[in-house]
Amino acid sequence: MVKPVITFDQEVYMPGDKVSGTVTLDLAKPLKARSVFVNWWGYNRSVNVKFPSLKYHTWINDEKMLWVSKDGKTPIPAGKHVYSFSFVLPKDCPPTFKGSNGNTCYRAQAVIDIPWSLKTRVKEEFTVTKAVEEEIVSKSRNREKWFHDHLFSSGVFFSSGPIKLRIIMPHRAYKFGEPLDLEFLITNNSGVAVKEIYADFFTRAHYHLCNQHTPCATFFRNNCPLNDDQQKNCSKRISTNKMKIRVEPHSEGTFTLPVVIPEKAKTASFATGLMTFGYSLLIGMKVENTLLRNEFFLTVIIGEIDDKKALEIKAKELEVSETAAPPAYEP
Repeated sequence: MVKPVITFDQEVYMPGDKVSGTVTLDLAKPLKARSVFVNWWGYNRSVNVKFPSLKYHTWINDEKMLWVSKDGKTPIPAGKHVYSFSFVLPKDCPPTFKGSNGNTCYRAQAVIDIPWSLKTRVKEEFTVTKAVEEEIVSKSRNREKWFHDHLFSSGVFFSSGPIKLRIIMPHRAYKFGEPLDLEFLITNNSGVAVKEIYADFFTRAHYHLCNQHTPCATFFRNNCPLNDDQQKNCSKRISTNKMKIRVEPHSEGTFTLPVVIPEKAKTASFATGLMTFGYSLLIGMKVENTLLRNEFFLTVIIGEIDDKKALEIKAKELEVSETAAPPAYEP
């Protein structure tokens, strides 16, 4: 059986890119066929949010005729035949993704329609990734540093005083594989010592039973407009980073915990009407004489970031701030 070969011009695409490829047929002898065509599609779907369920949202779906028999009898001549095709991805399509309750998939399929026989079909997937939006780069990357304060109790039932933790991060938006060393500023106003700090990397996914006009901006159940039985949340730890420290009672300490975006973080953060996917750091510390884990989640954004473009965005922001009109005079 003759099988066509699908080849793409590159391995990875971005939303809005032109996808180009070829379908190659290598025939030792003429092939009786009605037509040869290629179709392509991309979809986002949620699965078993409320068992059983399967909901699709199609982002692209089209086809192109590559060859057709003029009279229904003329075969494809023997030899090597290369047919080209191309199409443009939607600018708002999500990246390729595979999760426990949903996925995003992009495929092309070459089909040979042969008389009195089943159609010959060959499918090939292609990968789509996603750049971090300019607005997010502006807000979450171009600032000097970002910090978050959190106040912990030193015990479950009996507390000997509060412990304040300030986390300082380089940014909130990162490239794949980029380091993001965390600064821990600990003010221990309790009667027990702090003995360990940690930052665990998690993937976070929030699925919908049906497509929503407005995607959820967070992974939290109470921020979703759907009922609890119409949504599902999943998380998975993909790396652990920890450090033994010592901050005595009624003292302070500053520590840097080296963290790198894990290799398992391969999908860019995204949100659609059917799902929201991204990453969070579970940041915390352990104190002596208790099993209480003092911790909280911080969301980070991961995707493709063009450093040159990020600098251009920052330069524009500085230019706007320098040329902005002074505030109106108020007597």
